[in-house]
Amino acid sequence: MPVSFLELPTEIHLLVVDLLFFRDKIRLKLTCAYFCDFIPPLCHDELLAAETSDYAKDRDLYACRYCLRLLPASQFADRMLRKRRGKYGRDVDRRFCVECGLKPRDGAARYGPGAEVTIAGVFYVICISCRSFQRGAYNRQGGHTLQCESCWLESEKRRQSQRRQIGGH
Repeated sequence: MPVSFLELPTEIHLLVVDLLFFRDKIRLKLTCAYFCDFIPPLCHDELLAAETSDYAKDRDLYACRYCLRLLPASQFADRMLRKRRGKYGRDVDRRFCVECGLKPRDGAARYGPGAEVTIAGVFYVICISCRSFQRGAYNRQGGHTLQCESCWLESEKRRQSQRRQIGGH
């Protein structure tokens, strides 16, 4: 009687998993709870190698150094995908996604209040007033501000009110 793959010894499973490409490891992990627990998550070096595969290139996937996931380009700041941190850059191992950049972490440079982050050409900021991550406001000259749109509009209203009070006296 034929033996199913699951009935094979663990040692055989280990040998097979070591021969699989990242995409096949992930597919095998998704088949059942045993393989989900058995197959370790991909390490950062494996993810960096995986992002150069045809599969990842076709889907525009990039590796995050902190959450150890392959994510679409839309989950990264534009500057994380270019030059030194691009797919073949010398600092590719320092790339992190926006979600991880917003989480505080000791000893690592992250996004803090006033940080400007451009994602797919859209300007975002960690507002210096409300500390939230939102679309950034533009000043009258078209330059970036360090505030979100709602806080900047509120600040503008206060400034205009103060100007009126000064002009009226």
